[in-house]
Amino acid sequence: MTGIRIAVTGTPGTGKTTFCSASNQRTTTVEEIAAEHGCLGEVEDDGAAPIDVEILANTVIWPEGETLLIDGHLSHLLPVDAIILIRCHPSVLMQRLARRDYSESKIEENVECELIGVISAECLEKPCLEMDSAIGIEAMIANAERWITDGFKPLRPNEGIDWIGQIHGDD
Repeated sequence: MTGIRIAVTGTPGTGKTTFCSASNQRTTTVEEIAAEHGCLGEVEDDGAAPIDVEILANTVIWPEGETLLIDGHLSHLLPVDAIILIRCHPSVLMQRLARRDYSESKIEENVECELIGVISAECLEKPCLEMDSAIGIEAMIANAERWITDGFKPLRPNEGIDWIGQIHGDD
């Protein structure tokens, strides 16, 4: 398929950039797109630069005929054709974020978002493939390639990941 835009999203630390780097597709980041369109703010105390996603979503113009992966935890909020949502078990995510020297409050906030599936709940309007990063990068890429080749069918090819059910049991 050509000329498609696919958001690669997930809570920070789940493996989005690793997935994009290992794929054979052209990739850009939300930050790069925001900077190009004047929607990237100044770096704040937490080390992140805010992005005006609403303005960006209304002004972004994609290159014609080019398949593009958009890497970033806000990428699903842009006008894309489909979404690859990468998930990570909260206990693993906590370790990954600690290795990045995130503050305790930033770790807790991101782990909680992953636990309750905040981004998953935001991905209901577009075709979405949700994958647990624990299956490994090769399996993730193979699953994504199959799904893309099949024209994003089914639109939600799997049940959403329920960390709460896995951690506390499905009673």
